[in-house]
Amino acid sequence: MNRRQFIKATLNCTVAVGLNDVTHRAIAQTVPVTPVVPSPEIDEFKMAQQQLLKKYAVSAKSRFIKLQKPALTAHVLEAGRGDPVLMLHGGGNFACQFAPLIAVLQQDTQVFALDRPGCGLTDKVDYRDVALRQHAIDVVTSMLDELGLPRAHIVGHSMGGWWALVFALAKPERVNKLVLLGEPAWSGPIAHAPPPAAKNPTLEGVRAVYSARLVTDIRRVPDEMFEASLAANRLPGAALSWDTLITKFLGDRVGTYHLRPELKNLKPETLFIWGNEDKFGPPVLGQEMAAMTSRARCEALSDAGHLIWVDQPERCAQLTREFFAIGA
Repeated sequence: MNRRQFIKATLNCTVAVGLNDVTHRAIAQTVPVTPVVPSPEIDEFKMAQQQLLKKYAVSAKSRFIKLQKPALTAHVLEAGRGDPVLMLHGGGNFACQFAPLIAVLQQDTQVFALDRPGCGLTDKVDYRDVALRQHAIDVVTSMLDELGLPRAHIVGHSMGGWWALVFALAKPERVNKLVLLGEPAWSGPIAHAPPPAAKNPTLEGVRAVYSARLVTDIRRVPDEMFEASLAANRLPGAALSWDTLITKFLGDRVGTYHLRPELKNLKPETLFIWGNEDKFGPPVLGQEMAAMTSRARCEALSDAGHLIWVDQPERCAQLTREFFAIGA
């Protein structure tokens, strides 16, 4: 079965026939994990990661953390000293894509940028039968536990923004402040579904995606970021993780838009930073959500797309640092 046939089958058969509710719950609680093993593709990604971090003068060390729930090994970049900040990237991306922002935050905070399961150097996941919301809560909880952090600021982008929101709703006592960069996944009534993973990733294809969907000015994206994206796309298991994740996410209809009835219960102070040219949704969506909770606001930045910290790195970093500093 090729990837297109697989995705179609997954959309049409999200519930297995003949299984009782207990079996369904047991399946949903089991996360199918494929451990990362040494390979030329892993070496290429590590080199690309190193070059991207070097480009922005990020002094980070790689850590591999064994999580208990779910049982997998997660990769996190650690940089700086100060109040802890956990960063959750979007889509099928990777932690070091945050390098332009980490470069600033490392000056006065301790950054932990996670490769989400299925991405980067973290173990790969087949998401077909994973309960996504509980999975997100479990991963963030386990990561904070293993890092010895009772609380942290959380920065999330796109799918990572959705992760950050569901975690903050579930465990507000563990979130200091919450920053959501760009459109959190599926913030409007209609999902802007990203394409499936490329079968044969190329540098030209990566550049085309950045230009069409992610930034307003492709000249702002350094070659090192393109190279890191290409290397990430070529990692064994990455395509399956991404395709099953987005298929499950869309099929379950669990996007940020569906969290709106719960936003009145959002307790941590929250800042939306949204590009006015975000292809996944306009800033008015963030303004609407901010109005649904008493402790949130939305800042819209001009000439910025979905990767808002790439299009407007100085302003994005300034807003984030100032927000963390208020009341500290």
